[in-house]
Amino acid sequence: MRFSPPPAIAAISAWLPPQRDDAARAVAEGRLDAETAERLGYRHLAVSAEHAAPEMAVLAAGKALAEAGWSGADLGLVVHSWTYHQGHDFWSPPHYVASQVGAHDALAVGVQQMCNGGAAALEVAASRLVADPSLRRCLVTTADRFAEPGFDRWCGDYDTAYGDAGTALVLDREEGPYRLLSIVSDGATRYEAMHRGDDLFSPAAREHADRVDVRGTKRAFMSTGAGPAFEARLRQAVKRVVRTALAEAGLTADDPRVRYLTLPRIGLSGLAESFDEPVAELGLRHTEVLNLGRDTGHLGGGDSLANLADLHAGQRLAPGEVALLLSVGGGFTWSCIAVRAE
Repeated sequence: MRFSPPPAIAAISAWLPPQRDDAARAVAEGRLDAETAERLGYRHLAVSAEHAAPEMAVLAAGKALAEAGWSGADLGLVVHSWTYHQGHDFWSPPHYVASQVGAHDALAVGVQQMCNGGAAALEVAASRLVADPSLRRCLVTTADRFAEPGFDRWCGDYDTAYGDAGTALVLDREEGPYRLLSIVSDGATRYEAMHRGDDLFSPAAREHADRVDVRGTKRAFMSTGAGPAFEARLRQAVKRVVRTALAEAGLTADDPRVRYLTLPRIGLSGLAESFDEPVAELGLRHTEVLNLGRDTGHLGGGDSLANLADLHAGQRLAPGEVALLLSVGGGFTWSCIAVRAE
């Protein structure tokens, strides 16, 4: 999706809890074996001992609104995305986030697209901004907390360990340090079974097991022989979304303004197996490829927004330079967001 004129990103922020679970400590305590720790490549995971996921979204949103100089009353739309439990069973976390930031009259919308949710939520907000002339300002948030006893953040999945965080991005029609040039997504719904496995549908959460078992559903999926076709489709999707996002932003792969490509915050082995080859084939001659998740873990749907927040905090983009934010989520969906610094 090309945006013309491109909306402004007025502020971007991430809120991560101060507590960290160290890989070395997890190995020493027997919660993680050394071979898996090396394969994952994380040093630390962000762990929220106090705040539920939507509370972290509110904290991130407060930072972003303060940076933009806005109040919640300025917002006409709040879009919140999540991957895992939000603290209550039968409830609307987007409305909570909107209410807590003072956006009492805003339209609140929830987006669940697994770990691609941040990109999907941003696409919903930007599309609405383009389509509705009466809408001026939007807030996009993500938040997840992968807490015990329902989730084993180190060993619940094969190629990823999970950290807790909230992220927030505010869109404006006019002013901001960045412009949203394009968002491109690609989907392959036949692979939803990777996170469903062969279990029967259950009437309530965690009826089959007391913990989320991503390894189990992936084993069941791989036993069907569909793994090689999925890997080929993944590589194709990564190249397609990046190339199309560049084209729709009016750029080419060898343009020196394309400064960074940020990767999903999955483990090192997963990145090497699934992303190294297609990214190398893109021909991004002047682009630095960044893995920014070694000290946080995978942040559910928040990886792309957290990656932009890190670039912003480090003042890494000079005026006119572009970052490509690559994400992927079960189901499956891949997205690439192109953002230019002003």
